Amino acid sequence: MRPTSFVPMVAEISCEDAGEVPGLQAVISYWTGDSYSAEEWFGELNSLWGTAGFAVRRGGEVQGFVVYGPPERLERAARYPLGPIDEDAVLLAYVEGDVRTRRRLLVRMLRDLRQRGVGGVEAIASDRGVPKHVPTSFLLESGWQPVRRAPYRMSYYTLAHIDLKSAVEVGELARALVGRVKLPGLKSPVPGALARSTGEQRSR
Repeated sequence: MRPTSFVPMVAEISCEDAGEVPGLQAVISYWTGDSYSAEEWFGELNSLWGTAGFAVRRGGEVQGFVVYGPPERLERAARYPLGPIDEDAVLLAYVEGDVRTRRRLLVRMLRDLRQRGVGGVEAIASDRGVPKHVPTSFLLESGWQPVRRAPYRMSYYTLAHIDLKSAVEVGELARALVGRVKLPGLKSPVPGALARSTGEQRSR
């Protein structure tokens, strides 16, 4: 029996474990217009299109997930008055988790799609933090560009885009996102403290 790992791990969401990810069914139901269960949607997408999501787990607990796919398989996107999704782009439906987890999942998604030759990703982001939508502020802070903004059902939404055509740009973006997740570090030394300490030692 393998010991449980307490290091956060990112893994593809399969049809077998889709039902075990908290909150995933609600996201799939919303963006597909209640056309699929999470297991059905991931089973179909993973076999016909490729990876459509990742989850972060730590010690068996799901800490976050990301869902993306062809716009035609996320039918509700067509209801928003934001114009057509780029025909060459993949649609990011949702990313769940704290800021650190969401950025890690974004990096994993972008690397996956870049390796598959996808030219860009778009998302219908919520300006006001409506559930089951990625917050607009989070995407813009993560290097995405606003394309169009429009009101819909008493709220405002932004169509955001990120270009994946340049491997260099994707690499720089990934490094920038990872760099924003700051780990606890040592306190910066007070200017001149090291010099004073060295001088004191020499005078003894």
